[in-house]
Amino acid sequence: MTTRTHHAIVLAAGRGTRLGRGPKALLPWNGEVLVTRAARAAAEAGCSVTVAVGPAARTARSWLRARCPAAHVIEVHDARLGMSASLRAAVLPLVVTDAPPHAVVVLLVDQPGVDASVIRRLFAAHRPGRVARAMWHGIPGNPVVFGTGDLCSAAALAEGDAAARAWIARNRHLVDDVECGDLGRGDDIDEPADLASWPELRVPR
Repeated sequence: MTTRTHHAIVLAAGRGTRLGRGPKALLPWNGEVLVTRAARAAAEAGCSVTVAVGPAARTARSWLRARCPAAHVIEVHDARLGMSASLRAAVLPLVVTDAPPHAVVVLLVDQPGVDASVIRRLFAAHRPGRVARAMWHGIPGNPVVFGTGDLCSAAALAEGDAAARAWIARNRHLVDDVECGDLGRGDDIDEPADLASWPELRVPR
Protein backbone atom coordinates (compact mmCIF):
# COMPACT_ATOMS: atom_id res chain seq x y z
CA MET A 1 0.00 0.00 0.00
CA THR A 2 1.36 3.43 -0.97
CA THR A 3 1.21 5.77 2.01
CA ARG A 4 1.08 9.56 1.82
CA THR A 5 1.25 12.07 4.64
CA HIS A 6 -2.56 12.11 4.74
CA HIS A 7 -4.56 8.91 4.73
CA ALA A 8 -8.28 8.14 4.78
CA ILE A 9 -10.15 5.17 6.18
CA VAL A 10 -13.66 4.63 4.85
CA LEU A 11 -15.78 2.46 7.13
CA ALA A 12 -18.10 0.69 4.70
CA ALA A 13 -18.60 -2.81 6.10
CA GLY A 14 -22.03 -2.41 7.68
CA ARG A 15 -24.98 -4.61 6.74
CA GLY A 16 -27.48 -1.74 6.67
CA THR A 17 -29.88 -3.65 8.92
CA ARG A 18 -31.88 -0.63 10.10
CA LEU A 19 -32.18 0.77 6.59
CA GLY A 20 -33.35 -2.60 5.28
CA ARG A 21 -31.91 -2.21 1.77
CA GLY A 22 -28.71 -4.23 2.02
CA PRO A 23 -25.22 -2.83 2.62
CA LYS A 24 -25.26 0.97 2.57
CA ALA A 25 -21.93 0.95 0.75
CA LEU A 26 -23.82 -0.13 -2.39
CA LEU A 27 -26.65 2.40 -2.29
CA PRO A 28 -26.85 4.08 -5.73
CA TRP A 29 -25.64 7.67 -5.90
CA ASN A 30 -25.61 9.71 -9.13
CA GLY A 31 -24.37 6.88 -11.33
CA GLU A 32 -22.09 5.27 -8.73
CA VAL A 33 -22.52 3.95 -5.19
CA LEU A 34 -21.85 5.43 -1.75
CA VAL A 35 -18.60 3.55 -1.21
CA THR A 36 -17.03 4.95 -4.39
CA ARG A 37 -18.37 8.42 -3.62
CA ALA A 38 -16.63 8.40 -0.22
CA ALA A 39 -13.38 6.94 -1.53
CA ARG A 40 -13.23 9.46 -4.38
CA ALA A 41 -13.87 12.37 -2.00
CA ALA A 42 -10.89 11.26 0.09
CA ALA A 43 -8.67 10.81 -2.95
CA GLU A 44 -9.67 14.25 -4.27
CA ALA A 45 -8.61 15.68 -0.89
CA GLY A 46 -5.12 14.29 -1.46
CA CYS A 47 -5.35 11.16 0.67
CA SER A 48 -4.30 7.61 0.11
CA VAL A 49 -7.37 5.53 0.89
CA THR A 50 -8.25 2.32 2.71
CA VAL A 51 -11.82 1.05 2.42
CA ALA A 52 -13.14 -1.52 4.89
CA VAL A 53 -15.89 -3.58 3.24
CA GLY A 54 -18.02 -6.44 4.54
CA PRO A 55 -21.13 -8.01 2.98
CA ALA A 56 -21.17 -7.89 -0.83
CA ALA A 57 -17.41 -7.30 -0.75
CA ARG A 58 -16.97 -8.61 -4.30
CA THR A 59 -19.42 -6.06 -5.69
CA ALA A 60 -17.86 -3.25 -3.66
CA ARG A 61 -14.38 -4.18 -4.96
CA SER A 62 -15.68 -4.11 -8.52
CA TRP A 63 -17.11 -0.62 -8.10
CA LEU A 64 -13.93 0.64 -6.45
CA ARG A 65 -11.71 -0.78 -9.20
CA ALA A 66 -13.76 1.17 -11.71
CA ARG A 67 -14.17 4.45 -9.82
CA CYS A 68 -11.27 4.69 -7.36
CA PRO A 69 -8.65 2.12 -8.42
CA ALA A 70 -5.98 3.43 -6.04
CA ALA A 71 -8.07 2.56 -2.99
CA HIS A 72 -6.75 -0.27 -0.83
CA VAL A 73 -9.66 -2.60 -0.02
CA ILE A 74 -9.84 -4.67 3.16
CA GLU A 75 -12.55 -7.26 3.68
CA VAL A 76 -13.79 -7.31 7.29
CA HIS A 77 -14.80 -10.89 8.03
CA ASP A 78 -16.18 -10.05 11.49
CA ALA A 79 -18.10 -6.98 10.33
CA ARG A 80 -21.16 -8.24 12.22
CA LEU A 81 -19.41 -7.04 15.41
CA GLY A 82 -19.84 -3.41 14.33
CA MET A 83 -17.71 -0.48 13.25
CA SER A 84 -15.09 -1.32 15.86
CA ALA A 85 -14.10 -4.43 13.88
CA SER A 86 -13.89 -2.40 10.67
CA LEU A 87 -11.73 0.24 12.32
CA ARG A 88 -9.30 -2.34 13.70
CA ALA A 89 -9.04 -4.08 10.33
CA ALA A 90 -8.36 -0.81 8.52
CA VAL A 91 -5.81 0.43 11.06
CA LEU A 92 -3.70 -2.75 10.98
CA PRO A 93 -1.91 -1.98 7.67
CA LEU A 94 -0.90 1.42 9.05
CA VAL A 95 0.76 -0.26 12.02
CA VAL A 96 2.93 -2.62 9.99
CA THR A 97 4.05 -0.18 7.29
CA ASP A 98 7.52 1.37 7.48
CA ALA A 99 6.12 4.80 6.61
CA PRO A 100 2.85 5.40 8.45
CA PRO A 101 0.88 8.53 7.53
CA HIS A 102 1.13 11.54 9.80
CA ALA A 103 -2.64 11.90 10.05
CA VAL A 104 -5.69 9.80 9.20
CA VAL A 105 -9.28 10.84 8.60
CA VAL A 106 -11.98 8.32 9.49
CA LEU A 107 -15.00 8.56 7.17
CA LEU A 108 -18.40 6.89 7.39
CA VAL A 109 -19.73 5.59 4.09
CA ASP A 110 -23.26 6.79 4.82
CA GLN A 111 -22.44 10.52 5.03
CA PRO A 112 -22.86 11.64 1.42
CA GLY A 113 -22.74 15.30 2.44
CA VAL A 114 -19.03 15.01 3.27
CA ASP A 115 -16.87 15.93 0.30
CA ALA A 116 -13.22 16.76 -0.37
CA SER A 117 -13.59 20.32 0.93
CA VAL A 118 -14.65 19.05 4.36
CA ILE A 119 -11.75 16.61 4.50
CA ARG A 120 -9.25 19.28 3.47
CA ARG A 121 -10.52 21.66 6.16
CA LEU A 122 -10.15 19.01 8.86
CA PHE A 123 -6.59 18.21 7.83
CA ALA A 124 -5.73 21.92 7.74
CA ALA A 125 -7.04 22.28 11.29
CA HIS A 126 -5.34 19.16 12.62
CA ARG A 127 -2.33 19.61 14.91
CA PRO A 128 0.15 16.93 16.04
CA GLY A 129 -0.96 15.23 19.23
CA ARG A 130 -4.53 16.43 18.82
CA VAL A 131 -7.73 15.38 17.02
CA ALA A 132 -9.81 17.46 14.59
CA ARG A 133 -13.52 16.60 14.66
CA ALA A 134 -16.15 17.93 12.28
CA MET A 135 -18.90 20.09 13.74
CA TRP A 136 -22.20 20.47 11.89
CA HIS A 137 -23.89 23.73 12.87
CA GLY A 138 -22.52 23.38 16.38
CA ILE A 139 -23.14 19.65 16.76
CA PRO A 140 -20.05 17.39 16.92
CA GLY A 141 -19.96 14.44 14.54
CA ASN A 142 -17.89 12.86 11.80
CA PRO A 143 -15.43 12.73 10.06
CA VAL A 144 -12.54 12.89 12.52
CA VAL A 145 -8.79 13.32 11.87
CA PHE A 146 -6.33 11.53 14.18
CA GLY A 147 -2.61 11.16 14.41
CA THR A 148 -1.80 7.56 13.53
CA GLY A 149 -0.72 6.63 17.05
CA ASP A 150 -3.90 8.00 18.61
CA LEU A 151 -6.01 6.23 16.00
CA CYS A 152 -4.36 2.92 16.87
CA SER A 153 -5.17 3.55 20.53
CA ALA A 154 -8.75 4.39 19.59
CA ALA A 155 -9.09 1.17 17.61
CA ALA A 156 -7.83 -0.84 20.58
CA LEU A 157 -10.52 0.68 22.80
CA ALA A 158 -13.35 0.39 20.31
CA GLU A 159 -16.31 -1.90 20.94
CA GLY A 160 -19.43 -2.61 18.93
CA ASP A 161 -20.58 0.23 16.72
CA ALA A 162 -18.85 2.90 18.81
CA ALA A 163 -15.64 2.95 16.72
CA ALA A 164 -13.47 5.78 18.13
CA ARG A 165 -16.14 7.15 20.47
CA ALA A 166 -14.66 5.65 23.64
CA TRP A 167 -11.21 7.15 22.96
CA ILE A 168 -12.71 10.57 22.24
CA ALA A 169 -14.76 10.45 25.46
CA ARG A 170 -11.59 9.73 27.45
CA ASN A 171 -9.54 12.37 25.68
CA ARG A 172 -11.99 15.20 25.12
CA HIS A 173 -9.27 17.72 26.07
CA LEU A 174 -7.36 16.72 22.93
CA VAL A 175 -10.28 17.23 20.54
CA ASP A 176 -10.57 20.38 18.42
CA ASP A 177 -14.03 20.88 16.93
CA VAL A 178 -14.02 22.29 13.41
CA GLU A 179 -17.21 23.83 12.00
CA CYS A 180 -17.99 22.37 8.56
CA GLY A 181 -21.66 23.21 8.18
CA ASP A 182 -20.91 25.82 5.53
CA LEU A 183 -19.28 23.18 3.33
CA GLY A 184 -21.63 20.20 3.47
CA ARG A 185 -23.93 18.08 5.57
CA GLY A 186 -23.09 15.78 8.43
CA ASP A 187 -26.29 13.73 8.69
CA ASP A 188 -26.05 10.06 7.84
CA ILE A 189 -28.38 7.49 6.37
CA ASP A 190 -29.55 5.02 9.00
CA GLU A 191 -33.27 4.48 8.54
CA PRO A 192 -35.72 4.53 5.59
CA ALA A 193 -36.97 8.00 6.55
CA ASP A 194 -33.45 9.38 6.04
CA LEU A 195 -33.59 8.61 2.32
CA ALA A 196 -36.13 11.36 1.66
CA SER A 197 -33.58 14.12 2.34
CA TRP A 198 -31.18 12.84 -0.33
CA PRO A 199 -32.72 13.14 -3.82
CA GLU A 200 -29.41 11.99 -5.27
CA LEU A 201 -30.08 8.50 -3.93
CA ARG A 202 -31.89 6.39 -6.49
CA VAL A 203 -33.17 3.48 -4.46
CA PRO A 204 -35.84 1.15 -5.92
CA ARG A 205 -38.93 0.83 -3.79
